[in-house]
Formats: sequence, C-alpha cells, structure tokens
Amino acid sequence: MSDLMTGPDAEAVGRAAALLARARQPAIAGLGTDVDGVRAALKLAARIGAMVDHAAVAHGRVELRTLADTGVMTTTPTEARHRADLVVLAGPGAVAFADHARAFADGGGLYPWRGARGVLCLGTGAARPAQMAFDGDVAAVGDGQPLDRLVALLSARLSERPVGDLGNGPDATALDAAVLQMKSAAFGVVVYDPADFDHVALDGLMALVRKLNAETRFTTLAVPAHHHGRGANLVAAWNTGDRLPIGLGRGYPEQDDWRFDVERAVAAREVDALLWIGALGPALPAWSGDVPTVALIHHGARDAAADVVIEVGVPGVTHAGVLADAVRDGFAYLEPRAPQSLPSVAAVVAAIEAAIAGGQP
Repeated sequence: MSDLMTGPDAEAVGRAAALLARARQPAIAGLGTDVDGVRAALKLAARIGAMVDHAAVAHGRVELRTLADTGVMTTTPTEARHRADLVVLAGPGAVAFADHARAFADGGGLYPWRGARGVLCLGTGAARPAQMAFDGDVAAVGDGQPLDRLVALLSARLSERPVGDLGNGPDATALDAAVLQMKSAAFGVVVYDPADFDHVALDGLMALVRKLNAETRFTTLAVPAHHHGRGANLVAAWNTGDRLPIGLGRGYPEQDDWRFDVERAVAAREVDALLWIGALGPALPAWSGDVPTVALIHHGARDAAADVVIEVGVPGVTHAGVLADAVRDGFAYLEPRAPQSLPSVAAVVAAIEAAIAGGQP
C-alpha cells in the first residue's frame, strides 16, 4: 500500500530549500510526525544549524521539573489496567485520554486478588469517561474547581486537617468520601494530563500519592504529550543524547528550555526562518506569521498562512509509519488505514535537505 506514495512537489521543495538555506538562524518546530519524520528533521537541523522544538514540549517540562524537585511514582498503562481497583481521573485531560486511547476499555484480570474496579473523577468538570470498563463505585468531586486547590483540599483531609469555609467549593463530606474511596483501594492509579497542571499543582498531586502510600498502594499514570510528543522526544534522545528542545547551530547538540523555545525565539526576533511540521497536528500557530515559514500540513488542513505550504500524508492513515503507542508504552508500526498518494514528512524533509546540499558550494 505504501507504493501509492508520491514524491514531493519539486517546485515547492526548491522554494522551501531556498528560504531555509539563506536563514542565519532557522528553526524547526511543531514536529508532529512519526519516527522517520523526526529523524529527517534532526538531520536537516544538523545541516542548517537549526533549533528544534516540539509543540507539546511544555507538557514534558512540567513532568521533568516535578521529577527533579521531588520525584514521582509512576506505572505503565498495562500494569494500571490489570492492577488498579480504583482509577482516579484527575482533570479533563485524563478523561479524554481514557476515552481516546481506550487504556481501560477492558477490565484486565491478570491478578485474581484484584476486586471490582471503581472510578473517581477529580476536577473533571462535566467530563465523564465513556470508554472505561468498571464494576465498582463511580464518584466525582470538585467539578469546576481548580485542580491545585482540589488536590490541596484532599491532601489536607487525608491528613485529617480542617479545611475551613470552602465557599463554593466541595463540602468536607464530599472530600472525606473521596479520601475514603482512595484509602480503601488495594491498588489505586491517578491518571493525569500534565497539560492540566503547572509544576506546583503536579508536585501537590505527587505529594498526595505519597501520603496515600502510607496506608495503601497508589501510583500515577501520565497522559503522553499530544502530537507524538513522547515519541519525538525519544527519537531526539537516541539521535542527539538530549530531549527537546535542542539547538544544532554550533555543530553539536545543545539542550536549553529557554534558548531553544521556538515561540519565544520568534517573538524575540532571533529566528529568521521556520519549518513547521504538522502532519499529526497541531495547526500552524498565529505567531508563525512573524517569520518566513515553510509549513508541512496534514492532508485536509485548510488556510495555512505560510510562504511555502506542502501537503503531506498522515502516518498510520495515508501511509505506513512508526509511532509511540500510548497503551503499549512502546513504538508500533501502523499500516495505512486510508492510503493516498501523498508524500511523507520524511520524504519532503529529505528532499529539502538534498536541495540545500545541492545548492551549497
């Protein structure tokens, strides 16, 4: 089926190569693509001295700061599915993950000691899971409350401390019921999306989990970064030795969250050419209009305001690709579900690099 794939448009590739080749400080961002696409982008970045950033890099930054500051307790999706008799969905992103990835769509069952599975929604608003298998109690607390406040209140009640007048927040009875449900679990897992937390709130959540482990067994499961963010970081790590964002302007990889934050660098006028890769999303950001831009957009995207726009296929949809699997917690090869004759990101980026190399003395 991959034989249907066509090569990139030579004229568009030539214009993209010219735009990137004349830049003094180019950047590659978005990076919503598969393993081959990320590898091709890093290879191009090494040739032109670009900084490389992923659209969801802030997601991982929250996790890493918490890991460095206080440590985390975590597990894999498979262990969570089979062991957990209580799944705590903290924030709306956790509900979206549970439904989209179907990580808990079956009840597991490797461990006969595990009882019925319950669900507790913390600060998820109106969101409730529709693709979860559970046969225990389902409860919710803190709808409409900021997650940092809710976590602090639960932590206080777990330590049997008074919380005072909560105003429009959850009453002490609801908080105590949630605490009791968590303490009664034989093995609980808190699922959270780092995009719903800042590092202070996430540190509070990890502190709550540590307190729960004084009385039972509890751990966490983080929602992977969107647009193949986890996969892109892993590819960057094994190719450069570091996570994103990185810079290759000095001829070797450097990692710096501030210097190589492409959005910040564009705003500071440090970048004079941008290659945006969005085969898996996200859409071209508004700030890209401040710099000459080449946009590789997924099939069906509309109104990409860039100097050069090249439509590419979507890995696992229009052509085969290797992507990080959020449920298996590893990489998986995906056959195309709806093959079309569109070039892959890897093919387009390799063609741009070849055009740049051919034009250099």
